[in-house]
Amino acid sequence: MFWFAAAAFVAACGGSDSSSTTTATAPSITTQPVSQTVTEGASVSFTVVAEGTATLSFQWRKGGTAISGATSATFSIAAVATSDAGSYDVVVSNSEGSVTSSAATLTVNSTSGAPTITAQPASQSVATGASVSFSVTVTGTSPLSFQWRKDGSSISGATASSLALSSVTTSDAGSYDVVVSNSVGSVTSSAATLSVTTSTSGTLSAAVTSAAQAFYATLSTSQQSSVQLTYSLDTARRWSNLPASFVARNGVSWGSLSTAQKTAARTLIATALSSAGNDLHIGMQAADDALVSLFGASSAQYGNGNYYIAFLGTPSASSFWMLQLTGHHLTYNLAFNGSFSSPTPLFLGIEPKASFTLNGTAFDPMAAQRTAMSDLASALASYSGALLSGSFDDILFGANGSGGIDGTLPKSYPTGTSGRGVLYSSLSSADQAKMQAVVKSYVNTSATEMASSLLSAYLDDTALASTFVAYAGATNVATQGAYFRVDGPRVWIEFSVQRGVIVSSDIHFHTIWRDKSGDYGGQF
Repeated sequence: MFWFAAAAFVAACGGSDSSSTTTATAPSITTQPVSQTVTEGASVSFTVVAEGTATLSFQWRKGGTAISGATSATFSIAAVATSDAGSYDVVVSNSEGSVTSSAATLTVNSTSGAPTITAQPASQSVATGASVSFSVTVTGTSPLSFQWRKDGSSISGATASSLALSSVTTSDAGSYDVVVSNSVGSVTSSAATLSVTTSTSGTLSAAVTSAAQAFYATLSTSQQSSVQLTYSLDTARRWSNLPASFVARNGVSWGSLSTAQKTAARTLIATALSSAGNDLHIGMQAADDALVSLFGASSAQYGNGNYYIAFLGTPSASSFWMLQLTGHHLTYNLAFNGSFSSPTPLFLGIEPKASFTLNGTAFDPMAAQRTAMSDLASALASYSGALLSGSFDDILFGANGSGGIDGTLPKSYPTGTSGRGVLYSSLSSADQAKMQAVVKSYVNTSATEMASSLLSAYLDDTALASTFVAYAGATNVATQGAYFRVDGPRVWIEFSVQRGVIVSSDIHFHTIWRDKSGDYGGQF
């Protein structure tokens, strides 16, 4: 009996028994939910990781109140509202008990202070070795942070509202955008394309330089000292829409040139401009002659002799210089080898306003610009958003500075989207073509190389998406006080219908084409 009991005791102690027992455990949390900050409209998820005897159940709570249906290890909100902000936790349970997670705070930022881009970076085309800059204008809650990118990759150190590149090479060509962020959210700008030209970019500069040097060689010593000036912005700005007898011009006058010198000058002008531009220059000189011979104006104030040629800087195929062609109603500021290749500011006006015949030859110098603007003007009547408030007696950014010369730079162009007219994208396809025709009527007076680069910048999809068209007064170019404008990221064209001065019974035009980045080669 004693032996049996001992044997039973050994068996009970497990000496040869293979049976085992599993102990149930209450839930415990190994990974707590994490606090988060998001912008309204975004999605968000909270997750908990727990262990314990199966089966575990979950109940998420906001501010201590159970959330209906929130019974999984992860709780998600697809589109967060500001009302979702608060404290979230989860109760994890099983048959042995329960445990409550730590609280995770959800912070929801309103989109009302999120960054908004009001002026996009503009596409540009420059020659190798030039400098170029991109900029963006943004509204939103401060502080704002910026990160510029090239072809989608962040550029180290490019964290300001503008990006400047000096001495560009072909490797700098590409697509540039900027990500703007603040505590509320972020926005990415439109992409701006940088085109960098090499061999063809020097062709025009070299040809004009050669023609300028040939013209210079025909001049007397005193004429050479008049035509060759040191470049400065103040000197470049010395042009006006008033007769030269009222506001002095740079350079040597047409009236002081001999026949041979005029031939060399005409070769220079024809090289620097397109055939349309050369014809325009000839026609504008003829218009001033017509004011004298047909309408009785003073020959001391008007006539082709009061047109001028000046070199600002030394003509060079590689260094910056400007060819300035100016007179009463025409001024070209042709910049070579600068940050931008550009003929602007280009002031273009006319009196008499349309066709006239002088010495048996018919002229209509501004036919292309007048016709293109007339077509666009009539179309704008159907767009209520194109009408500007107020009236305009003249162009805004012409020769309006001290002494009647060009004003200070840079200009304070309109920004934002209000008060600028109607967006190009709101125009019908036919009316979009009319707007482009206006731009081309000015740009195509430049030599082909220069015009092609500028039209690429002005009329690419990104630029057009931020281009406005506007008018004030009448929607025709025959009514005094009518005013029309094309306003893009770079291009700025104004067309104003003025009362006649010499032809007092009629109207005449003042217009200007400016490049917001490229005036005077961008050297300002």
